[in-house]
Amino acid sequence: MLQNSVLGSNIDIVDEFLSQLDTYDPETCKPGTEASLGEGVVQQYGTSRFREQAELAVNRANLLTEIWKLKNHHLHNDESFFFSQVRNLILSDPEIYGAGNCYDEYEFKDYWLFCPFAHRTAENTVMVKDLSVEYPYIKSTDEFFINAKIKAEQLLPDRNVTITEQMPREHYTNGTPHHSPVLEDITILVTYEDGQWTAPYYDCGGGDIWMMTYTVPFFSFRNNVFKFKGTSGIDIDLRKVDIDQCDSSVASKEYNVFANSSKCLSQTTQCQPVRRLGFRRGSYKCVCKQGYYFPDTTLSPENRYFNGSDVEEQYHLYKKGEANSYTDFECLKCKEGCDTCEDDRPCIKEPNWLLRNWLLSISCIIMFAIVPGVAVSILLFKNITVIKAASPKLLCIVLIGSFLLYCPMIVMYFEATEFTCTLKIWFRELGFSISYGALLLKTWRISLVFRVRSATQVKITDTNLMKRLVIIVAFFVTFLALRTAIGRPTVTEGKHRGGLKVAECSFDTWDYVQAAGEYALLLWGIRLCIVVRKAPSEFNESKFISWAIYNEALLAIFFNLSMFLVRKIEYASGDILYIIHFAYTNLTTTVTLLFLFSSKALLAYKLARRQKNKRAHLTPNRSHQSNFKYASKTGTASVKEPNLIGDCRDETLIKLREAYAELETLKLLLMMNDNPHTTSDRHQTKATEPTNEEQEKQKPVRNPQVILHNDMTPVSSKEPILCYQANIDISEYPASADEDINLLSNGYPQKLWDQLRPDARKCLSINTIISTLTA
Repeated sequence: MLQNSVLGSNIDIVDEFLSQLDTYDPETCKPGTEASLGEGVVQQYGTSRFREQAELAVNRANLLTEIWKLKNHHLHNDESFFFSQVRNLILSDPEIYGAGNCYDEYEFKDYWLFCPFAHRTAENTVMVKDLSVEYPYIKSTDEFFINAKIKAEQLLPDRNVTITEQMPREHYTNGTPHHSPVLEDITILVTYEDGQWTAPYYDCGGGDIWMMTYTVPFFSFRNNVFKFKGTSGIDIDLRKVDIDQCDSSVASKEYNVFANSSKCLSQTTQCQPVRRLGFRRGSYKCVCKQGYYFPDTTLSPENRYFNGSDVEEQYHLYKKGEANSYTDFECLKCKEGCDTCEDDRPCIKEPNWLLRNWLLSISCIIMFAIVPGVAVSILLFKNITVIKAASPKLLCIVLIGSFLLYCPMIVMYFEATEFTCTLKIWFRELGFSISYGALLLKTWRISLVFRVRSATQVKITDTNLMKRLVIIVAFFVTFLALRTAIGRPTVTEGKHRGGLKVAECSFDTWDYVQAAGEYALLLWGIRLCIVVRKAPSEFNESKFISWAIYNEALLAIFFNLSMFLVRKIEYASGDILYIIHFAYTNLTTTVTLLFLFSSKALLAYKLARRQKNKRAHLTPNRSHQSNFKYASKTGTASVKEPNLIGDCRDETLIKLREAYAELETLKLLLMMNDNPHTTSDRHQTKATEPTNEEQEKQKPVRNPQVILHNDMTPVSSKEPILCYQANIDISEYPASADEDINLLSNGYPQKLWDQLRPDARKCLSINTIISTLTA
């Protein structure tokens, strides 16, 4: 896009000044320096390119001050000496066009004005003359003298003289040299800042060219007082001075009339001045701005620019409406994210979208399908023993926390920004505090009940646990709010092989504090898991919770260590960080969900299948009816059948009825087996003879064991049992012909009862009481 200020202007400032120089007629000029280009044309070059030459004039001024400080010295009247001084000054530096020492009125001999002046000629020789003969240079238009005189008058009151000591050399009468006593000497010195540059002017009668001059004052010493004597100056040919068409803020703080007159296309290029090209247009080059690159990438870096002279030429053709290539002097934009570039190669590592899509798809399936599905299943089957014993409310809270722990996978899928970095931390910490806080509180309740040694009942409801969970979550929310307000994460630039950049979230002290807070909670959980490792728990839930906590604590160490190392290596990229977060999330959160809910699903399936088999093969009413008939035929007292009226669908009542029916059946069989009062009747009736199946059941069992109804697995004498799970298989307890079985009040044989553990006795007694009350 073309520069609006350039295209909208009908007057070219450079053309205006150049035409003024070309139209000026030296033949008709008036002697002096009246023809001036004004301020701000080339003044700024005095402080840059030609300062070294100006310092020569400063040194010459200090030398003249020392000469004119001497009293009645023969050099004061030697004009040839001063002419030779200015001539030698020109010959010492080819950049200097002219030099002069111009005296104030009647400051040299009895001359009104005197100014030894030397300048170069077209024939490359040096012309020496008295400039005062050509024109009186003390007029107000003669800046090179008047401005220096004004400057001297301002300096003298505030100028501190320099005091030195010198030891003059003398000779004895025999010619041997020696130093005379030390003498104190005072002088006044000028510096570069005490002089100034003039605006460009035409020196008519002097050098007869367009030039600019630097002058500095020198002084005389009379009656112990320094006084302005004259000026020491140099002249620079204007043709050696470059026009600065670039931005004035780049070259100098001084006013520049040519500033911003370059024809560079400002949208993509910027102007840089080129020195030593002279007073002409196009003394610059157009280089590409930051974020753009030169179209011809085959050139060396130092040659990648548009020549200012070519740009000026094509611009004038463009203004005339002729064929031109002005719009071709434009740079091309770098790829997105590149601060600088040399070609169109990307600077930012492009994410592996195929890999990210797969990982995100897996995470979304877990988040929006599996987790909600498990939550709905818990709510639908909350009355099942397995689910009810595990507190359905707390299980749903764990699922909510797990859902939040998966959310960072969605946030990290997109480009890292300050917002996404902050959002990722909020999701992570809220999910961690909710999910693992609920698990730890469940473990804490088990440990508290397990450690109670008194008869006092300990009752901790789910509501009590949720109140404590709110405190844990509030602590994490406070930390997150504080970090968001004070130490919000920023986006840093990572490294990748090939020099490509990778945008990633910062990792600072706040992240270490965050990790320390998580570890503190996990360490408390590990301590609780150690405490409850031997505590009895329904369906081994505490064991699975312990596994989940151990797994999280171990993997958190490897995760934080891997994140630290990945940020240090050269080939780290966003894809690697995304894979690490995906693996960490699934190895912790997904595994935790498997520990908790897969075991419950399996147990619920087994219980449902077992109850289905029991209903198909063992009906309580049918069993009682057969036992009642059998007792009537043998003449024994009838047993009253329990009143199990009504179709009760509650799972607990069904289990109690089944347990009661089994106990009654076992008690009847035990009473009749080897009973001397019923032996003869039993052998007399063929219909009452035991079948082969019953004979198989009557095989001797010498070591009675407690049977658990939930999985029908014998429990060793060292393992704790739960009362509602216990029953005893005594239907075929052996007895010798000469051995009597004494039945206790609860219906169990005395000998068998003595062999049981105390906790088993208690449980069986409780079950008998419960069955009776239920009936």
